[in-house]
Amino acid sequence: MSVHSNHLAIPIHLLAALGFGAACAAGSGAGLAWLMASRGMGPGAAWPFATAAVCLGSLLGGWLLALLQKSRGLVWGGAFGLACALALLGLQLAWGGAPDAAQAARLALVTLSGAAGGCAGARRAARAKKPRR
Repeated sequence: MSVHSNHLAIPIHLLAALGFGAACAAGSGAGLAWLMASRGMGPGAAWPFATAAVCLGSLLGGWLLALLQKSRGLVWGGAFGLACALALLGLQLAWGGAPDAAQAARLALVTLSGAAGGCAGARRAARAKKPRR
């Protein structure tokens, strides 16, 4: 693949990873909401569950992006996680909320989840490149 066509594939890979990560976050969020409702959990369980759902979406989106890019998984995954965290921060600021220390820790966790997914995706891509014996 030429360098020019690789640069054209980056936005497509980003959109695919974003869609996949958002779908995973929404699906796990729905599952965790069902769990909360079926077990009669109070509103105190919402923040940890929402954080887990978004971190899962960031992890899997970073994994897919690094898998598609086939290199620099930590960079691609970290950038993806940072983009997710910045999008969540932007939504919070648009709704009039002020971030506190707990929110900053959650956003850092989302960024680290994306980086971890990127590392895993790059390792998977490198393993797929190796010829089997």
